[in-house]
Amino acid sequence: MKDWFANLQPRERMLVVGGGTAALLIVLWLAVISPLLDRSAELRASVERKQRLLVDLGRVAGMQESRNPRRPGQQTLYVLVDSTAKEHGLQLPRTRQDGPDGVNVTLQNAPYDALMDWLITLETEHSVRVESASIAGAREQGLVNGQVFLRR
Repeated sequence: MKDWFANLQPRERMLVVGGGTAALLIVLWLAVISPLLDRSAELRASVERKQRLLVDLGRVAGMQESRNPRRPGQQTLYVLVDSTAKEHGLQLPRTRQDGPDGVNVTLQNAPYDALMDWLITLETEHSVRVESASIAGAREQGLVNGQVFLRR
């Protein structure tokens, strides 16, 4: 092969090298870049579907809130957090009021399952949503430390 290439005219060598380079680039495109572009198009479509779903969920939540207005005699969020935490077996969490409809809750060595049950109960039965949460495992398995921001 080397002898054949060495016997070619300089112009023919350039043509062979250029053709080989072009063939290599085509194979690279078909093997690597084209599937990546296809996958990225699929991911974009998936993100668009999820964004539409999020908008639809927001509409449903808005309709639900308008059906369940807060009654004047209803407990404040601060009191509700304390009473429901006790019911779910959570040690009295440290709570700090954040505006008229928000509470920042700090938990120490809370059982993970009890914490999740408590948050689900707050959302389903009392229309309290988790705006943000930061939860980390504690030293003992099954227990967590964290901070949860709740809003009504």
